[in-house]
Amino acid sequence: MNRFSKFVLLAVLMALVAVMMPTFAQEEEMPEPGTGGAIVAANIGSDIKTLNPIVTSDGSSSAVSGRIFPAFVGISTETADFAPMAPGAIVKDWTISEDGLVYTFTLREDLFWSDGTPITAADVQYSYDAIVSGEVESPLSYISDDVASVVTVDDFTLEITVNSPVCSAMFNIRAIPVVPSHVYKAWFPTFADMNNSRFNTTDPEATWNAWTFRNFRPGEQVTLTADTTYPDATLGAGMVIPEGWIFRNVAGQALLLEQFIAGELTSIGVPAARKADARALAAEGNGIIYEAPGNVRFIAMNLANPANPQPGLDENGNVIPQDPHPILGDVRVRQALYYAMDFEALNVAALGGEDYQLASMVRPDSWAFDPDLAVYPYDPAMADQLLTEAGWVDTDGDPTTPRVAQGALYVADGTELNLRFVVNAGNTSQETMGLVLDDQWTQLGFGINFEAIDFNVLVDEFTGQTFELSSIFWGLGFPADPNGLRTLYDPTNDLPGAGFNASSYYNADFQALLDKANDPLQTNGCEQAARAELYKEAYAILQADAPWIWIGGLGMSLIQPNIGNFEVRPNLGPIGFTWNQEAWSIAVGE
Repeated sequence: MNRFSKFVLLAVLMALVAVMMPTFAQEEEMPEPGTGGAIVAANIGSDIKTLNPIVTSDGSSSAVSGRIFPAFVGISTETADFAPMAPGAIVKDWTISEDGLVYTFTLREDLFWSDGTPITAADVQYSYDAIVSGEVESPLSYISDDVASVVTVDDFTLEITVNSPVCSAMFNIRAIPVVPSHVYKAWFPTFADMNNSRFNTTDPEATWNAWTFRNFRPGEQVTLTADTTYPDATLGAGMVIPEGWIFRNVAGQALLLEQFIAGELTSIGVPAARKADARALAAEGNGIIYEAPGNVRFIAMNLANPANPQPGLDENGNVIPQDPHPILGDVRVRQALYYAMDFEALNVAALGGEDYQLASMVRPDSWAFDPDLAVYPYDPAMADQLLTEAGWVDTDGDPTTPRVAQGALYVADGTELNLRFVVNAGNTSQETMGLVLDDQWTQLGFGINFEAIDFNVLVDEFTGQTFELSSIFWGLGFPADPNGLRTLYDPTNDLPGAGFNASSYYNADFQALLDKANDPLQTNGCEQAARAELYKEAYAILQADAPWIWIGGLGMSLIQPNIGNFEVRPNLGPIGFTWNQEAWSIAVGE
């Protein structure tokens, strides 16, 4: 996320929704299941990378796999919390041992994969075993931070033991995918066979959700069709109303609003520069607006040498000292980049003037949010001072030419201050933001080599830790878990090629605060107020160390006004308008 200049927009943010009622009357006759038109969503830029949730590391792939496979533990659409028998999930109920270490899950016995095979504990066990095997390049390796073991008791009972009684255990347990193990075992004789396999983008053969897989046409779209046997539909068993869900490739953000106006897309994430146009459409009754904190834009800074990526821990669990990045390994340089960013100018130029700056990654509607943590202000003088102290000097009197090292920590004198900065191509606001920051940082003597590159290449560079400065988006998840900081900044997730701690960040004090905030014994049994104070201290450390720059986080969606059974639930945050998509009916042409 990012942060506002003194949180004036917090009240606006809490008023998450501005809704105009759809023109498709709710009292009209309900279409038969599978006949209610097709939902068409936009996939910006590149094809999905995989349909396999065990190896998924990008949002586009997750959007598809999350619609064809079940969740393990589900979320109640009423309480927005973990719940037994939640729709779309396989868990019937669970108990927790008195010592808080053993979670015993009872699974539903009425669920079957689309090929008729029962969904059982084996499908959860397989995913967990693959993730912790060390053979699979899975970004879900962070699950082992909390989960010590998964044991199948019988076909419909699992015992999951955690390393210690922690407040966040359910978040990591819930992240274990449920896949058709009988299919995967035939496809992948060993877990290692899963890496870069052609089966990761072929017909899954067995699915369970409101949708079934139809096809993936590279360069065009992914097509899912309604599963009219789906028992958990909002309107009743089998009542999946749309014909299907289509994930259509759109070459770039610039085309989104025009395709929406033409009726080619059911809903869009509104590009920052087009938010005013979207509001005008909604005011005329030609769209429904939904706003909520969602995917946040960030710039990750690689603290380690991209020519020598190393994991965060050795085989014994000891922290591995990283080979520092020649430039970004010095915290003063990272802070200078922050101070040299004129967010207000960036907001107007790239984000339509509608976003806000945050000082940490926590959602502003989270109980752990700290409204008193100030952002880095725009302060070129401070940036200049920090760079000079770090041994990067202006040798020719021209601030727009790269500074040169004279006594810098990790490079020889005479080295120029050059950094490669990459964003995902096809996203207009990302490309504009990159150009704006290129200009702003150049004014302080940074030599910025800016590129907009293919999204999948960007993800590979990011997870492979071969980047220097990289900007994409991070999904904040729902419900919000402040301990999710571990996913991004814990050394266990510093895994070149797989983990999300791609910056190779480590701070012992920060780690100690996360441990304490996640300990029931030190937080009055996971009391939110006690935990929040500790997370606030952790956010302050993270902000000072500056491994990432948080840019913006208020998302706007625009939805067609011709949708029957459309209902907004603001308490569900980023999924507050999609929570019942399988009930939608699209009045084509109205």
